[in-house]
Amino acid sequence: MMGTLINDCDQCFFDSVASEFNALVGTDAVIYVFSEAESVIDPLWGEEITTVYEKDSNHNIGIQCPVFVKSPERTSNSREEGYTLGRRSTVEIAALDMRERNIRRLHAGDIIYFTEWGLYYDVVESSSSEGQISDSGLSSKYMFDIVRRTEAVPESVWRPGEDG
Repeated sequence: MMGTLINDCDQCFFDSVASEFNALVGTDAVIYVFSEAESVIDPLWGEEITTVYEKDSNHNIGIQCPVFVKSPERTSNSREEGYTLGRRSTVEIAALDMRERNIRRLHAGDIIYFTEWGLYYDVVESSSSEGQISDSGLSSKYMFDIVRRTEAVPESVWRPGEDG
């Protein structure tokens, strides 16, 4: 977004621009919003036993939403236990789209599925430092750091004939 406003009188305009931008040049995603209230947590270990995700208006698990995602950066690591590949990226979601779909601000534990790629990414961080149209604290888009981690056996690291 370009420009600076004195106040937030044009918030609605910037919200619609951010939403239209994602619809035109972004990609479709299904956002799985982790529901802490409905999930069952183990009292001893503090980990979820039953994981529940929010449903959309048709009662399907996951909420479809247009998003803009940056090309993922790849990092790899090979060790005795195996080969790991991490793909880290940033996804931007219009605040208007989040409000219309009742999506709370994402945080660790939420998952984003990119329908065109057929890949799931974990949300690891959220921010709204970009897209703020004034110093009122209001934002027209939110940015979320996402990561996809995969693991394989050691001999699968680019050795012909041994990776199946």
